[in-house]
Amino acid sequence: MQRLRRRYLVEWMLMLLLLPSAIVWLDGKPGLVEANAAIYDRMLLDSAQPPSQDILIVGIDKRTLDVLGPWPLPRSMHAQLLERLAAHAPRGVLLDLFFDTPSADPTQDEALAAAMKKLPVYLPLDYVAPRIGHPEAEPAFSLPIPLLAREARGLGHANATPDADGLVRGLWRYEGRPEKVWPYVGLEIAMQTVTPVPAEVLGLRSTENWVRGGRFGVDFAGAAGSYPTVSYLDMLRGDFNDELVRGKLVMVGALANAGLGDTMPVAGIGALTSLPGVEIHANAVDALVAGRTIDIPTDWRRVLWISVPIWLVLMLFLVGASHAVMWTFAVSLACIGLDYLALVYWRFALPLASPLCGVITSYVLWSWRRLNALLVFFRERAAVLNAVPAGAFEPPLPVSTQPAPLDSVERRTSALDLAIERLTRLQALLTEGMWSLPVPVLICREDGTVSQSNAAAQRLLATPLVLSSAGAVLRPAAGGADHLKGVDLMRLLADMQKAEIEGMQGVQATTIWEQAMGLEYTTEQSSVFTLRAASLGEVGSGAAASRAWVVVLNDITTERRAQREREQWFRFLSHDVRGPQVSILNLLTMFLDRTANVDIQQVVDGVGREARRTIQLAESFMDMLEAEAKVYRFAPVFAGSVVLDAIDAIWAAAHARGLTVTPRIGKADGTLQADASLLTRALVNLLHNAIRYSELNGVIHVCIETNTESEAPYGEVVISVQDAGAGMTPEQIAELMTPSNRRRWSGGDTEAPSGHGWGIGLTIVHTVIARHGGWLEVISAPNAGTTFLIGLPLSPEDGSFEL
Repeated sequence: MQRLRRRYLVEWMLMLLLLPSAIVWLDGKPGLVEANAAIYDRMLLDSAQPPSQDILIVGIDKRTLDVLGPWPLPRSMHAQLLERLAAHAPRGVLLDLFFDTPSADPTQDEALAAAMKKLPVYLPLDYVAPRIGHPEAEPAFSLPIPLLAREARGLGHANATPDADGLVRGLWRYEGRPEKVWPYVGLEIAMQTVTPVPAEVLGLRSTENWVRGGRFGVDFAGAAGSYPTVSYLDMLRGDFNDELVRGKLVMVGALANAGLGDTMPVAGIGALTSLPGVEIHANAVDALVAGRTIDIPTDWRRVLWISVPIWLVLMLFLVGASHAVMWTFAVSLACIGLDYLALVYWRFALPLASPLCGVITSYVLWSWRRLNALLVFFRERAAVLNAVPAGAFEPPLPVSTQPAPLDSVERRTSALDLAIERLTRLQALLTEGMWSLPVPVLICREDGTVSQSNAAAQRLLATPLVLSSAGAVLRPAAGGADHLKGVDLMRLLADMQKAEIEGMQGVQATTIWEQAMGLEYTTEQSSVFTLRAASLGEVGSGAAASRAWVVVLNDITTERRAQREREQWFRFLSHDVRGPQVSILNLLTMFLDRTANVDIQQVVDGVGREARRTIQLAESFMDMLEAEAKVYRFAPVFAGSVVLDAIDAIWAAAHARGLTVTPRIGKADGTLQADASLLTRALVNLLHNAIRYSELNGVIHVCIETNTESEAPYGEVVISVQDAGAGMTPEQIAELMTPSNRRRWSGGDTEAPSGHGWGIGLTIVHTVIARHGGWLEVISAPNAGTTFLIGLPLSPEDGSFEL
């Protein structure tokens, strides 16, 4: 594993170092160049800038040539045009015309020079390309004649160099031969001064002995005619007003319809569109003046822009390999967003296809190397597993009928399939065997977290409230799924009732397991168990090694229930059954002892009373046994008839104390699936209790209502029995409803009143209601009487309940 990890890191380092260099090298090669340019053009469509109204184009169009004559026009006409413009004080004039040869008539050159003195005029240099067939020739700029060059406010190149795809996207600020580098003429117009060439540009060299520096992109305003344009002929005739020219930058040059061939295709304005040179310079000057030029870095900034996303995504792959696809998309989206912001808002053109290509290539290489390392690891581990001899408990594998694999990949996959098949069968055998064990068994980690449990353990533990990993409180459902997996067993045990095991007091526990084995636990369902744990040894290796424990839960619920019942019967025999007999013997003793003034009538009455009390206790005892042990016979029965039967059964007892039992039946036809006999007996016990503790000549209210909004599937019937007795405190109610105290209930006193026994009747009530799927609640307060509420689920046969 360490060897694979070292190999993994070495390959990652190689990608980190070599991949950015490769992408930077490919950035200038065909394919990426076109892709970067296409993305650049598409983004510029969303950021087109409106043309400035401070730039005026004086266009030499077809109409001008038709009227004034063929090209070239006499320089005297250019002088007249400048005279017209000078009268209206333009900010500057670019004559996008080349005057590198003297005129046949020197007076025309003098006239043009004289006109140039009256306003700032900028002249371009004519680019002379090497002639075909003369490889020794080198490119150069041809200057205007000296007479005109002296009078020009500025001279500069006007070379709009297209990119590799033939489209113009920008210009070079500085260009020329090493001995003389010229600024772009539009730069001088924008600066309104002679622009010096930076020293760093002078140090540049190209393969053609040509210097270029400071390239900037132009966000073209639109198709031809986007800027205010006036015909050369109209301007020469004076057909314009002062407002059209004053303070403007005037560009004089040939338009597309002049047919002079001075047009070039430009990018960033939609479909393939050509602009005349004068409009290209108008866009460039506009961008320079407004500060909207697009910086196109070709130095270390471009290299860093391409390299950083590759480094970043490789770093993210290393720290979060499982989210490689997400990291790839995230870094790609970040590159797209930053590139768009840089171009549209920060006017900074960065290549997008190159870093995206690097990021995607990083993901492909990373995935390929990870997959290769994973296959090597699987091959080695499968070989180790298949080399282990089959054990006695390993189920036999089926005999393969497939032909022997020929390809190495097929052999590897076959070996892996065999290893997986062996593991799957062995795990299924162990899991099924553990699941079927009748004894609750859990496999836990060192910290007490459950890794696996069987069905018996889930039946014992899966119903208490358990905290999920998200912190929510859940109640795991029963079933075949392992609902205890991931549960903290120690926390689960800490929430249970605990008691020290006899003989374990004072034993010093050194681990959590020794401490847990010294206690006896009681669940919410009153199941009682003890715990035994044994170590399975180390699981895993290296830093991930941990110790596993097998935990066996010894269910002693039956033993503890029998012990409690035995203790209760001892108390019953020693107190309730023995009490009436002791009273009879005391009466007989006092009668025989003539000094106690007890006559025969008192003896007869006392013996009869205590005998009836003994019979009542015996009947209650038999009812309790029947309620707990009897097989209930459920049948449809009306809730109202059960209540009325119970009231009839206690009428005589209530009449003897002068009590009135008032039934208030809101819905008597609610149908229950119930054992009518036992349910009536349970209600009789509650009514007897109400009679016993009510004031003489009082009223006992019995009410029936139907609750259709309960959690029961078909609603429920709620029966209430209310007396006006002394009532109970909250502590007495809590003691009354505690399962271990039910058989000691005596209606409201903490101590059972003489003659009323241990209150076996409440045990009968609880047992019968529970067997019917209902619930029992008590509402009481001192001197406010007591109300017992019984909820019983309605049967689907209840015709009055609407589904």
